[in-house]
Amino acid sequence: MVHLDDVTPTPSTRIETKIIDNIKVQPFGLNEKKYVLIGMEPQEVRLEVKGKRTDITSLFSDEYKVRIDLSKATTETKTVPLKFELPSGVSVVSAVPSEITVYIEKRNSANFPVTIVTKGTAAEGYQAGKVAMDPATVKVTLPESELSDVDKVQGIVAIDGQSSSIKGKRVKLVAYDKRGRELKDAVLDPSSVTVDVPITPPYKAVPIELQYTGNLPEGLVISKATLSSTEVKLYGSQEDLAGVKSYTDVEVDLTQIKEPGTMVLPVDLTLPSGFEKIEPSSLQVEITTVSNSQRVIDDIPITIKGESSKLKATITSPSSQKMSLTLNGAPGLLNSLTKDNVQLIASVSNLNPGTHEVTLQVVLPRYISRVDQGKPLTATIEIKGNTTANNAGSGTSSDGKDKDKDKDNTGSTGSTGSAGNAGNAGNTVTDPNKDKDVSVPDQPVDGNVDKGSSTSPDGDDTGDTTSP
Repeated sequence: MVHLDDVTPTPSTRIETKIIDNIKVQPFGLNEKKYVLIGMEPQEVRLEVKGKRTDITSLFSDEYKVRIDLSKATTETKTVPLKFELPSGVSVVSAVPSEITVYIEKRNSANFPVTIVTKGTAAEGYQAGKVAMDPATVKVTLPESELSDVDKVQGIVAIDGQSSSIKGKRVKLVAYDKRGRELKDAVLDPSSVTVDVPITPPYKAVPIELQYTGNLPEGLVISKATLSSTEVKLYGSQEDLAGVKSYTDVEVDLTQIKEPGTMVLPVDLTLPSGFEKIEPSSLQVEITTVSNSQRVIDDIPITIKGESSKLKATITSPSSQKMSLTLNGAPGLLNSLTKDNVQLIASVSNLNPGTHEVTLQVVLPRYISRVDQGKPLTATIEIKGNTTANNAGSGTSSDGKDKDKDKDNTGSTGSTGSAGNAGNAGNTVTDPNKDKDVSVPDQPVDGNVDKGSSTSPDGDDTGDTTSP
């Protein structure tokens, strides 16, 4: 008797088991905006599956997937069960381990300033200016425990051989720790910035010498003149830059001032011939004028300059070796004057033994002038042979040891207003309070008079000057 149900299983339909080792665990579903998976243990599992022999032998290991669902995970989550994705007809017998330990940390963010580093060298004769970037800060997101490791956020822009400015270049950013290592897990927002790098020819910053044209109304004097910029930058060749010491093309027309007070005058700056650019291209001059006042300063000592070590110069007249001056200027400036702010200089560098009537040079503070400006001041000087080479002379005379240097410093009050100390080439203006132009600083403070320079020009020039 034959039973149709009694069928012996064939090898292809027999149920068998199979061990698959080292299947990687795949996490999914984590809210990566809030959390980061720091690690998990183990990262691989051993899987035992069963199914028809044909099914479990014909499949590759990568068709067996082991996953963990982190969609509901938080920093409090410690273990997560496994989920399996298996081929059709295959089921799990066991998994070792059956759950995974996870380490989840909260993400945190902070803003960091962006640093842009230039790489390379600009074309010969050109130089890179200050780099500008937009935005200047970016948000860095990292696990909470790693955020404190961020030392800088940096990008690199190449300038090698550049002879023109770089504008609008996108530069990728990287976060680095204190050892200079890239923090690869850092999320930067934005991940790049727009960079501008000015590439310019060489420049030189030089002081501005303010010049005046025209005259103030009768009875007015300047008490203060302030420039919105005390220097300009001139761009050009090294040769041209070497020859420029100051910028003098700044003129203020005093006829615009009609009454006492403060007036702000705009001035456009002219690019000198041979230069490529000037910065700034314009400035403002704030001028304060007040009614003229007068004051007498007594007991101003006369100083001898240019005395040879072989000769002895003595002031014989006035016998006191001092003089008094009546001065014009703003009340605030005059009230703060002392005799130490005024110099009377007798230059004897070119005089032979004998008695000489020497015209004195008068050195005054800024915006101060003599009432009798046109009248020269003189002193009688007697010069004799010096029997003691080291005798420094009498009264207030100088030792005159550096005769050549004194002669080199000789200056005059020419029409350019550049008389006075050769060693003081600071910012100057031409003083309109005087009967003729002289060199004076451009930013006096009302009521604060600078003491006259102790190094004044020698020579036979007789004009009054103002001390820098």
